[in-house]
Amino acid sequence: MPAASPISAARPRRGRCWRATASRASIRRATARPSSAPGGPAPGRRRGRSPARPDPSASRSSQPIPSKGFLMSLVKRAVLLVSGERYLVLSITLGQTALVSRLLTPEQVGLSMLGVALVQVVDGVRDFGTTNYIIHEPTTSQQSARTAFTVLLALSLVFAVGLFASAGLWADLYGQPLLASYLRVLSLSFLLVPFSGPLMALMRRDFQFAALMWVNVGTCLTYALVLVALAVLGFGAMSFAWAMVASAAAAVALSLAVRPEPGVYRPSLQGWRTALAIGGCSSLTTLLNRAYDLLPIFLLGRFGGPDLVGLYGRAQVVSQLPDKMILGSLGAVILPMFAADRRDGRALAPGYLASIGNITGVLWPVALLLALIAHPVVLVLLGSQWLASVPIVQVLALASMLTFPAMLTYPVLLASGGLRDTLTASLIGLPPSAAILFVSASGGPLAVALSQFVTVPLQAGIALWFIRRRVPFRLTDFAGALRISALVTVATALPPLAVLALSGRGFVLTIPEGVLAGFGGATAWLVAMLVLDHPVASHVRETIRPVVLGVRARTRAVWAGR
Repeated sequence: MPAASPISAARPRRGRCWRATASRASIRRATARPSSAPGGPAPGRRRGRSPARPDPSASRSSQPIPSKGFLMSLVKRAVLLVSGERYLVLSITLGQTALVSRLLTPEQVGLSMLGVALVQVVDGVRDFGTTNYIIHEPTTSQQSARTAFTVLLALSLVFAVGLFASAGLWADLYGQPLLASYLRVLSLSFLLVPFSGPLMALMRRDFQFAALMWVNVGTCLTYALVLVALAVLGFGAMSFAWAMVASAAAAVALSLAVRPEPGVYRPSLQGWRTALAIGGCSSLTTLLNRAYDLLPIFLLGRFGGPDLVGLYGRAQVVSQLPDKMILGSLGAVILPMFAADRRDGRALAPGYLASIGNITGVLWPVALLLALIAHPVVLVLLGSQWLASVPIVQVLALASMLTFPAMLTYPVLLASGGLRDTLTASLIGLPPSAAILFVSASGGPLAVALSQFVTVPLQAGIALWFIRRRVPFRLTDFAGALRISALVTVATALPPLAVLALSGRGFVLTIPEGVLAGFGGATAWLVAMLVLDHPVASHVRETIRPVVLGVRARTRAVWAGR
């Protein structure tokens, strides 16, 4: 994110539901400044006259606008909180993945992924953009949250019943009888999501990322514990389904615990037209993109079998680690940030270009490093029975380096008034991409992975064309935002390439060699970031400085005590 200028501001109000974050009202109070000079009349008073009365006709826009520096300090804090959450969630996920991959076979894992893929496509329509409606609305209150809950609950009931009734048809289509029971269990989770979604959206809008962190970490931990326990007990693929239901229940309980507003559960249809106007286009776009993302699972499951689905799915899990570590952390913050810029009348292009530079400065080196040490990573995370997925991991990791504009496309277009452009871009780019996937699916998982070197640049180019229409910027500025990131990526690759050359076995590294290559690459990345003064380096310094100062102060105290 763009570096924030220092600003003195009052500490955010803290309370039962506002811990570690600041509300919009507190931002306005903290950034309001008296217009008079020191020693002059107090704001709102004239000499010899009674205090000026507030103008009841004043509009919302007349209230003090938070300064860019203070808002960006909130964004930085939010990024740190979300990053911490993502790393906790990622650690839990990696632990349960390592255990379950050794307890279940590729066929069982593949069957579960096929069922989850079907549910995720339906889930994209069921949400109907209600959470984005809460974040996007300039005057969001409990009333709009009630409307969002009502719409979400109604749609969830419809799709839960539809999924339960059609489970047998899906099982017959894929020739997997167990898939029917799997989908019926997953339909239960649809009935729980409406009770947590609006509360979590309110937390995101109000930058309550500390509270949201505990909800997401608790939900992930519940899923992991239930999944591993059921896998040990021999539930097989059904372990995933019951774990998802348990995590949905945990999300409801934790959301109410950190933000106890049961009033949002009172049905209301006030403003439902606005919710549907935003949600209709958003949901159709989400449905198209989610169906496309899951198309390889459907194709491999239909023409190859659950074992190929398992190999490709586990390769996706490993190859998406950079995305989950980096883009996932920013994703929860980017939309509120651009929405705040739009409400306050600030230009979006500087923030967009700065975000592009920050994303690629971390995504590119990590993805390339993962491709180079994929063999020991798969061996540690999944076990030897999954080594056939190593080439797929390498290809998908390299292809993920081209996806860096994807995280910013939706929030930038939404904030700039181009919500319909997201749907148009999907309608242009997805059909030819889907055709390429259909052709490549006959070649197996590796061919499907290789097709992303064609489909990803195609979709990214279309998205950038629409973004430049709404947020004008020069291509030279865009290339300049990527220049330092490219140099950092090259520097990061040098140590692991040296280890590969010395091993003499190509990409087949032992676990100690993989650790050495990974540590060397991480060290080279950090040094290159600091030497080349990448924008992310300032965030790294700000993160490290309190730790260093704390250790130094404690060391001095210990020595003084002696």
